[in-house]
Amino acid sequence: MAWYGSLARPLLFALPPEAAHRVAYRMLALPLPWGRLGRADRSPSLRCSLAGVELANPIGLAAGFDKTGERVGALGRLGFGYVVAGTFTRHPRAGNPKPRIARDVRGASLVNAMGLPNPGAEVAAATLARVPRVGPRIASIADEEVLDVLETHALLEPHVDAVELNASCPNVSWGRDRDNEAHLATLVHELGARRSTPLGVKLPPFATPVEREVVLALARIAVDAGADMLTCANTRPVAAQTLSTGRGGLSGRALSDDTPEIVQSVIGAIDDAVPVTACGGIAAPRDAFACLDAGAATLQLYTGLIYRGPAILGELTSAIASARGAEAEPGTGKNRRRDAALPAP
Repeated sequence: MAWYGSLARPLLFALPPEAAHRVAYRMLALPLPWGRLGRADRSPSLRCSLAGVELANPIGLAAGFDKTGERVGALGRLGFGYVVAGTFTRHPRAGNPKPRIARDVRGASLVNAMGLPNPGAEVAAATLARVPRVGPRIASIADEEVLDVLETHALLEPHVDAVELNASCPNVSWGRDRDNEAHLATLVHELGARRSTPLGVKLPPFATPVEREVVLALARIAVDAGADMLTCANTRPVAAQTLSTGRGGLSGRALSDDTPEIVQSVIGAIDDAVPVTACGGIAAPRDAFACLDAGAATLQLYTGLIYRGPAILGELTSAIASARGAEAEPGTGKNRRRDAALPAP
């Protein structure tokens, strides 16, 4: 990771956040040895299944990095166990006015209010159709009207291994001005009769007892309506005066302490009925182990990749593989297994 911290990140962070993302996105189009840069461990002990989708490792890339689907191949070669493309909507969106991303370098976090810029479901489907399938990929969708959701899903599903319904996006009315519980039940139920691949639901985070009850209710409703997997959680809404909207979604290290608790609470609320993916603040082996110990089936990164660079994949997968190898040895305790797999501070 030294080359990224000493050279690439300073150059990228000298640019505004969106400009840096464009540079990184264009670089992914180059025929570089992405697997060597990611250095993901190939140990068989990392293989797992997410709602029937077979994965080489449990580390996924969260929605938001590849908003068009054009780079899912390169990102798969980088070493992710799966890539979530999007988020996509039925019709194209330009997103919110700029500025719409702010860095908190000291806190290794980001605040974004992108507003779901994407090319629309038809263009995204055509893109995904021509990009070779290097590894498993999931499409994130965030329409709200039932017809739009069904059409977006129908367009994208043939080109992915699963679909994730974003029921937590701060850029749409989820959580603000509709009966979310009834609406989510309707969407998942309507998709259930039409889909042929696993369906996931991405949930919002919670910070207060009232928010906790709302999120756990959404989790139970999603599972009861037929969802095959859950992801928790999306970014945390915060005030952000430097952004054009005045508010945005917080991601990165600031969420790392909360994510395992959210995962554990959701798993308890649904009686472990479907796999739950942890998303939020995962940037080091300790974060990964905390979420796995809480019961997470897989982990999703985004902000950690931006701050740590591609070799974060090698660090996380190697640590998990080492821990699983130690677990096979008799007479070792859980804490010792974990500690042995962690890099020295």
